[in-house]
Amino acid sequence: MNSSSEKTEFATQTSHEVGRVGVYFSLQDNLELVKLAEELGYESVWAAEGQGKTTFGKVERWAAHTNSIKLATEIVNIFSRTPATTAQAAATLDAHSSGRAILGLGVAHPGVVEEFHGTDFEQPLARMDEYIKLIRCYLRGEPGEFTGTFYSPTRTEFWNAFEPERESIPIYNGALGPANVRLTGQYADGWLPNLYPQSQFEQALEWLETGAARSGRVASDIDVAMYVLTAVHEDVAVARRAASEHVAYYLREIPGYYDRVAIESGFKDDVTAVRKASKLESGAEQLSDELLDRLAIIGTPETARKELDDLRDSGVDLPIVRPPARTDRVWAERTLNTFARK
Repeated sequence: MNSSSEKTEFATQTSHEVGRVGVYFSLQDNLELVKLAEELGYESVWAAEGQGKTTFGKVERWAAHTNSIKLATEIVNIFSRTPATTAQAAATLDAHSSGRAILGLGVAHPGVVEEFHGTDFEQPLARMDEYIKLIRCYLRGEPGEFTGTFYSPTRTEFWNAFEPERESIPIYNGALGPANVRLTGQYADGWLPNLYPQSQFEQALEWLETGAARSGRVASDIDVAMYVLTAVHEDVAVARRAASEHVAYYLREIPGYYDRVAIESGFKDDVTAVRKASKLESGAEQLSDELLDRLAIIGTPETARKELDDLRDSGVDLPIVRPPARTDRVWAERTLNTFARK
């Protein structure tokens, strides 16, 4: 694992640069939006996978039509591909994009791993530890065996016909809980928190510091790239409604993750109410303004830009803005224009 003096070229060049911003379009695969993001100066664009189009398929297409914007996977779950397959895909993307790849990993959750992929959701953190180590071995082209609990390849190098563009591609981990955030600090180049209330985020930065110390680093060596729900609209009531439905979906449909963080932050009543509602829309109406304001940037373009600056001051190196789920292209374009660097 890289020490603090051996950080990746990516982290050395970009960490703590004022005004950094990325964008995430959830499951969309809209090339025109990606090209617009590049024109507006966004540092990176992040492609989700879930149970739809493959993230690598999307970013490979985007690579062919862009020149400078970094192309990131959000997130590749570690149960659906072997480390070798993921290393191959990441290295291929990096070669096709002239070194613009970012590898976002995550353990996902049982709803994806067991219900969609049909495999057991077991020992996710131990698997992530091994997964990251093995990917780094493949990218460095280290010959020899790797003996692990989950994977034990006898050769950890690509064929001679393929030499990776870079020996180290930035690896980010989409972690929520304490142990996973500490693992991120120990092994990854970046951390991808999502829907994190400020009080929990401050605590999580301490977990990140603990993990970083295990590998001789400090928390500032890890790029904190937070997904930021941004509901931008001149009518604040419309913006708040879109944000509330987005948050309600995550609290209702992915149990044991985002709801747990909200409960630990003191919003148990909100979680209970949204769960008891007969449908998502009515559940969204139960969410308090206090919770929404801690989880999202809501308001006009002017207030949204100010709030994003405040978020950077709190310890977020790279805010990755995203419009609310189930909104249209108009929302996406408004989001891009609001936070543009050019």
